Amino acid sequence: MTPVKVLVADGTPSLRECTREGLEKSCLRIEVHEAGSGREARAKLESGGFDLVLCGGEMPDMKGHELLQWIRNHPVLKDIPFILLAEKGDRDEVVRAIHAGVNGYVVKPFTIEALLQKMAGVDDRFDRRRSGRFEMNGEVTFHFEGGAARGVLVDLSTGGVLALLASRGPLPRILERVLIDIRLDNGLSTAGLKGFIIRIQAAEAFQSSDQVKFAVKFQENDEGQVRELKHLVRSLSEIVS
Repeated sequence: MTPVKVLVADGTPSLRECTREGLEKSCLRIEVHEAGSGREARAKLESGGFDLVLCGGEMPDMKGHELLQWIRNHPVLKDIPFILLAEKGDRDEVVRAIHAGVNGYVVKPFTIEALLQKMAGVDDRFDRRRSGRFEMNGEVTFHFEGGAARGVLVDLSTGGVLALLASRGPLPRILERVLIDIRLDNGLSTAGLKGFIIRIQAAEAFQSSDQVKFAVKFQENDEGQVRELKHLVRSLSEIVS
């Protein structure tokens, strides 16, 4: 599957870097490019292949709505989705961008989760509820303050995991932080993934009353762990595709 190609154009290097790193950690197949000025953004866009533009309201040589106007008047690039990364309090720039045909906007400072929700509104390839989650066979171990619990996987994505744990013995609580070890039946594994419990549900409808279904959201994993997780999920996507 071809990666989704995104351009982040903004005059602040730290914002571009944080946005790129956050998107790369959150999305399975994404290719993020940076531009520090309007001139650089136009050159990269004309090189072709971009699926989405994330653009700040202020750049050294132009405003965000000016880049948007150039895109909308371009014979080839005019239909590229455009999300404005608006400065807090800069209502005028948001209004100008709306008149120029912006697809959406978020206000700085923003979270990657909020940005992804906005991106999913213009391109469902960024909707993690609709893609990137796969059923599989494997084992899981939850490590938490009260001990450890073993169980079976239900499904897995780069954002989290669902698992069935035996109701006998210690179990983690809602919102409790956990470390998770995963071993798939295809031989791939990873250990020590950080996350927290976001949902606990009795499992009578799934297998038997002596199991509990746990949903975990991954959070604060380092680059090596994220790479291993993506490798696991990618191996599953290749099996089902």
